Amino acid sequence: MSKKAPLFALVPLVVAVALPGLTALPQAGVALAASASASAKGKEQPPEASLFAEVMVLHATNAGKGIDERIGKMPELSKPPFSSYDSYELLSKTRLPLIKDDPRTMELPNGRVLRTKLLELLPKGMLRLQASINQPKGKDFLPLLEVKAKLGQSFIVAGQSYKGGMLVLVIRAVK
Repeated sequence: MSKKAPLFALVPLVVAVALPGLTALPQAGVALAASASASAKGKEQPPEASLFAEVMVLHATNAGKGIDERIGKMPELSKPPFSSYDSYELLSKTRLPLIKDDPRTMELPNGRVLRTKLLELLPKGMLRLQASINQPKGKDFLPLLEVKAKLGQSFIVAGQSYKGGMLVLVIRAVK
């Protein structure tokens, strides 16, 4: 069963699109180096070869510690529904390659698996992404979410219980 979410969805979990405001990571040089290396070998890279899903895994609690400065500026965390937690800790930051029809996965701290896939590159820097969160040999938490977003725009998937709080995934497609 496929669920489509334009830019904001509220189901047993929370999915939101963040406004511009997250600090961009200075990693474009990595993509440029990979592209230059492929060109030097005479191989053509697909247009999406330098795209990545940047995934920040946050732990939301009410521990009174505030927002981890490594997260950067993210006003969404101080607004409902995210404001119901007063502390956000950055657990990990990972970059997954985004290549059309080539899904990539990463294990989450609670043992579940995030799967991302680039569906389509659209005009004007837009793209369609698919994300799902599965539990090996268990019930899917997020069977299938489809998002249309602008390059650099974040969307948030939250709602998984974790160590007295909740996991919050901030996903952003970057070059």
